[in-house]
Amino acid sequence: MAAKISGCFLLLLALALTEQCLAAQWYLRAGGGYEWSLDADFHDRNPLSADPPALFGQGPGSDGRALGAYGDFGNFPALEVAVGTLPLQWLRTDLSLTYRPEMDYRGQANFLNVPGEQPVSAKAESWSAMVNLFLEIADLFHLDMGPFTPYVGGGLGVSYNHIDEMTYRFPGLTRHKISVTPSGSRMDFAWMTCVGTGLRLSKKLLLDLSYRYSDLGRMETDPGNMFMDIRPAGIEITGTSAPFRTHGFMMALRYDF
Repeated sequence: MAAKISGCFLLLLALALTEQCLAAQWYLRAGGGYEWSLDADFHDRNPLSADPPALFGQGPGSDGRALGAYGDFGNFPALEVAVGTLPLQWLRTDLSLTYRPEMDYRGQANFLNVPGEQPVSAKAESWSAMVNLFLEIADLFHLDMGPFTPYVGGGLGVSYNHIDEMTYRFPGLTRHKISVTPSGSRMDFAWMTCVGTGLRLSKKLLLDLSYRYSDLGRMETDPGNMFMDIRPAGIEITGTSAPFRTHGFMMALRYDF
């Protein structure tokens, strides 16, 4: 399904990038925003793995849900730059690069036979590059909205998601207090959809305000050695994985050349 959507999107983009596009107005967009993570619940990439063993395995955990770590990446900034063009008066397209730093994963695991809380934490970051299309509503429907230029849009591309080592703590246990799983990186398919408006500040400068939903693929830890305080040499485990999706508000300046 993702491949079909990508194909249709790229076909539309190719139709837009004609000689008319090359002669059209170009622009530069730069800004930032504030995003927040949806639920990002970690489970084994292969819960049936025995060699090396899965971290969680199968079955219900202490809270009745499937064994795993349940949490999210909290709130974090997003920084973005883009270069684009208007091949048609009502159609805008650009190539964007977005960086999401300083993400803090916070969650709770649900291993069996562990009393009390089981806090899980990790640092993470994400890069994404997308090709975007925007429909300029006022121009499409010949509306006079003064300095406002509302639009809807979407984009397809790739993400590079990295998560540092994940720390599992067990304060209710008498001996085994901490486990640390390997870090991990993954390149994945990504997409976003948005609604927003431009506010013209001058002939060449616009303030761009938008809300967006982004699906950035998955965060994954690599298979490898898991440190345990009761076994400093650690044990080998398989990797774990969680979806990475966000909502957010963005503000940018757009300069028309």
